[in-house]
Amino acid sequence: MIKVIRQGVYYMDGRLVKESEAFMTSDKKEIAEKNTITYRILSAHSKSMGETLALKPDAVFLYDAPDVLRTADFIGMEEFPVPTYLFEGYFDGEFCRSAAEKWGGVSVPDGLASAGAYACEQAAKSGGVLLGTNGISCGALGAMRFWGDEGDILRCFAGTRFEASRGETVAVFLKGKLRKGVGPTDVALAVSQALGKAGNFAEGKYLEVFGAGVSGLSMDLRNAIDSALGCGQASSVWMTDEKTKEYFENHLRATDSKSLAPVQPAYYGGAAVVDLSDIEPMIEADGAISTIEEFLETAPKEYRKDGKVFLGATAIEYEAATYETMAEVAEILRGKKIGGCACSWLPYSKSVTMALAEGGYFNALLGAGVNFNDLLSVQEKLVGKDAHSLEGEGVRLDARTIAATLANEGYLTSALGLDYPKRIKKYKFDPAPYESRVRNFLGKPQKSLPLAYNEEMGPLPAFPPLPEKLELSVGGDGDDLAVVIDDPGDYAWSYAVEDRERGAFAALAKRFPEKLRAHLIDWGILPLTYEKFEFKEGDVLHLEKIAELVKGGEERFVARVVGKRRSKDIVLTLGALSEEERKILLAGGKNNLVKGK
Repeated sequence: MIKVIRQGVYYMDGRLVKESEAFMTSDKKEIAEKNTITYRILSAHSKSMGETLALKPDAVFLYDAPDVLRTADFIGMEEFPVPTYLFEGYFDGEFCRSAAEKWGGVSVPDGLASAGAYACEQAAKSGGVLLGTNGISCGALGAMRFWGDEGDILRCFAGTRFEASRGETVAVFLKGKLRKGVGPTDVALAVSQALGKAGNFAEGKYLEVFGAGVSGLSMDLRNAIDSALGCGQASSVWMTDEKTKEYFENHLRATDSKSLAPVQPAYYGGAAVVDLSDIEPMIEADGAISTIEEFLETAPKEYRKDGKVFLGATAIEYEAATYETMAEVAEILRGKKIGGCACSWLPYSKSVTMALAEGGYFNALLGAGVNFNDLLSVQEKLVGKDAHSLEGEGVRLDARTIAATLANEGYLTSALGLDYPKRIKKYKFDPAPYESRVRNFLGKPQKSLPLAYNEEMGPLPAFPPLPEKLELSVGGDGDDLAVVIDDPGDYAWSYAVEDRERGAFAALAKRFPEKLRAHLIDWGILPLTYEKFEFKEGDVLHLEKIAELVKGGEERFVARVVGKRRSKDIVLTLGALSEEERKILLAGGKNNLVKGK
């Protein structure tokens, strides 16, 4: 089905050739490395092509990150330096709209489109680089997206670039054609499974999708495959063709289309050769991926009802609910009733929903019992679920499999070979929902307007610089705090700002992921690690000459912890800091440093 090549390959003469068999000299290899789509896009957006890239995005997509906008206001940003899209469903709506108007951005109302759908339909350009605080994906349109944190966005707003790893480029070479009943989630799961079995081969790398099999996939399928790929990749990008051009033309953005394809010979650090003809309906449950047929044979008893695997509740959401997918689901379910099962459909965009209604698919879906734009039924089912049910939470299935399963009274059923009309009416994009509701101020900032702060969220205060001596209360409330982070994976980006506003100067943990550490530093919080010690609420952490130590580049130092019945010296590790990071901590945060320039 999928062959993973874990060594260098060349794309030449229309096929992949292993590096060991290509007999290319080192100078020719160096040229071939620059012939990939990935290299050409990244080099056009980065100052250099070393191990770390400094990228300038073509657009920024901002979700639930109001502190980024508060910081922009604090440092006196006059306008968005790149086109910026704000999504009201993740913010206070009035605050979001005021930010778009003040700085010349776009405010997208809640319920109009998923963020990924809006990015594809209205903003992504072939050959572009997108930065977002959520997992948007527009690779099939030839746009590379990066999932950045608040610090990455702030760096762009402050006039600098965000950083990304160079990483290797892995070829995803498609051939063959999907069979009826097999969909984009099946492809994505199969590729993820193969790359995962090969030692998480794509982790931190770039996926470049091309090959003869691409032409047989509609743009709906390509977009859905790209959004569902979860291989730990840094980003992904697809070759473009006439279908890509038609997509942009249909969405009234013909000038945003660009021809992209690898130039032969092109060098890749590895490859996944995917024969689409062999892809079978897939399932991911409890973190494991298998074919539907394999799962039906091996599923444990708790997933079975009357001896058969039973799906009690599920949802078809957002990027998975494209026009073609929902039209096929409608044809599978037309005239049927889903009975005691629960299925919710959260639409891709209002324009897609309108087209489904005009084509007669909307009524077929609702008539079968699918809940439109409502997860409540699934949530209720999950709360009251019995032991014999494979529920939608933590389970990934293609929408065609979901439809076949619903049509079979909830018993898990492959859609492969299912008898249903696959020919669907052609989709025509209608911009009316966007034209009537989106507030677009691109290039028209109203710099004198204030942000619409409210009682729950006010302007960002100026934080004090790092003093010479700190006495930090652990786990309580007060003026100067040290925050203990038991699980860094559960520490949301917004917590850093909240803790800083409460008076935090330090965060204590056994370890810090690299990005979280950098984020804490950006907010003037010392990320301190420790070993073999348990902090208790009410402890006071004494740090002497701390500003001097940070300024001098000390990585480890002794601090005293004073509690109700104890007083103990412990070793805390700050780790190596760059000169810029030392300046940020001493200034009390990046926002103070930027404002002072």
